[in-house]
Order: sequence, then C-alpha cells, then structure tokens
Amino acid sequence: MTNESHYSRLPGRSGFFVSHSLWMSNDHVLSVRRNPFSESYRRYYFADIQAVVLTELPNLVAPYGYATSVLLFVTAAALLYTRHPAWAIFCALVSLAAFLCSRRSADCAGYLQTSVSSEMLPSMRRQASAAKALALLKAEIERTQGSVSAEVLQAHPSDTRVGRVAALKPALRHCSGVVHWMVFALMLVRGAMLAVFLKNVVSVPFNFAASGVGALTLLLLVLAAIQQRNSGLALEVRRLIYVALTFYLASGLGTFAASIYVAFSLGQRTTSRAMIEENSVFKAFEAVELIGYCVLGLVGLILMWRYQRTVRTPPPLALGNSG
Repeated sequence: MTNESHYSRLPGRSGFFVSHSLWMSNDHVLSVRRNPFSESYRRYYFADIQAVVLTELPNLVAPYGYATSVLLFVTAAALLYTRHPAWAIFCALVSLAAFLCSRRSADCAGYLQTSVSSEMLPSMRRQASAAKALALLKAEIERTQGSVSAEVLQAHPSDTRVGRVAALKPALRHCSGVVHWMVFALMLVRGAMLAVFLKNVVSVPFNFAASGVGALTLLLLVLAAIQQRNSGLALEVRRLIYVALTFYLASGLGTFAASIYVAFSLGQRTTSRAMIEENSVFKAFEAVELIGYCVLGLVGLILMWRYQRTVRTPPPLALGNSG
C-alpha cells in the first residue's frame, strides 16, 4: 500500500507472526493478511456489502491467563528473594507472555456479508476496537448506499435476517494436536525424571536436563491452551490441558513452599540444597508430583489416541485415477 492509495487503518489487529488488519479507502475496505514473508489482500466495495455482523464471544481463557500471570509473578518475586535470579527472570518473562496473551484474547467475532460470500474479519476480535471499526464502516456504507429506515427493515421477514446471521456463526478451527501429543509425552518424561530424583541418582547434567524438560513442558502447555481455543479438539483433551497447566503451576508453588518449610524446620543445620531435597517431607511431595505427572501424561496420551481414532478419515483419491 503506497501513499497514493490514501488508505487509513481501521482500529483492531490480530495475530503475532501472522497479522490481520483492515484498511479503508474512499470506496472499499481492504483486508490485509501479513506474515514475515508475504502479504495477501482482499477488497470489499462499500456498494457490495450487505451486512457487517459483530457477535460477542465468551472469553474463558482470559481469567485463567490473568491468574497464571499473577501466580508466575509471585513465584518470580519469591525466587528473586531466595537468590535464584535465572529462574526468577524466566518466570517473569512467562508471566508477561501470559498477561499479553490474555489481554489479546478474543471476546468477539466480526463477519462481513456480501451477495456472494460471508467472510470472517479476524482483526475484529476485541469489542472496544471492533466497535470503533464498525462505526467507521457503517458511516461509509451509509454514505455509499444510503441509510435504511426502520420501516424497510420491518418489512423483511425476521426469520430471513436471523437465518443469515445464524449462518455467520464462527466455525470450529482445526487443531492437529501435535503440541498436545508432545505435552503429554513430556509429562511422562518429567515423571520418570522425578523417579530418578527419589532414588538420589542425580548429576549436574541430569539436573540441567530436568530443568530444560520442565521449562519446555510449561511453554508447550501454554501454547496448547492457546492453540485449542475455538477448535474441534475433544472437550476432554482441552479440559485436561487446563488441569495439567494448573497442576504444573501448583506443583512449582508447592515445591517452593516445601523448600521453605523444610529450610525453616532444619534451621541452622541447613548447609546445602541437598539436605532439603533429602528431607522426608520434600521426598513425599516429589512422590505426589511423580504420580500426578504420570497420571496426567498417561491419561492425556490415551485421550489423544481415542480422539485421533474418531477423526481419522480415509486418504483422498488421487486425481486422474480411474480405478
């Protein structure tokens, strides 16, 4: 889009790596889809637009995201206080990411109706910005087509208008479930590592590997929770992801609380981290963690296997094959 096009961007934007936005000219609105490597455009002339529908969506992700952000921030502050700056910075960054994702989560959906198609407008995903964009579009459409009186609207059958809006309900997105497979497999791996910790057979490389698996599991859990929104993934799998994410965060806070409790119990006798980890209270908590991770990972893999069996379809026929 050059300066000669005289476009002005409408409020609202969606996506991180793949972004969607709306740009308005004097006779049409332009939908832009942009990624780091290319751009694609779709033009809708004001004279051809029949309706712009804005529907409110239940935003169930935001409360979990804000709660996760607060918990991680408190954990980061506690880790910083106990002189673990690396983990504190990591928890703070994940807390910031959870807050931004929750803030940008969709609470509405916008659709544009023409005589030949009904298109979703991904940039209309937040009610505040979508309402501003809708007001600007309405003004330009009425300037081009003229305003419609209430008598004309009442003259049309209500079932026709309801049926047209009902056809614009958001369709469920396809979710391959690859991230979910990885999450549940990593939870089993984490449970196996905790079993090794219980036997006190650990080394420095093993500790680094366990920390890496834990960080990767948390990252993939957050990604899976975001990816499964408004998707056709099985409800049991989606709920289990939220349960696993809650268990992971509770496990981290529990480990921190158990460490503080054991350290205060030992008092001046605490000379190293190993003394805390060898305490019976800490061992009992690790055993609970081991059972939790193994159960969640195993149940998740079973649910994913059942889901893949139900959605499996035969391969497409090859073109040009007369057999």
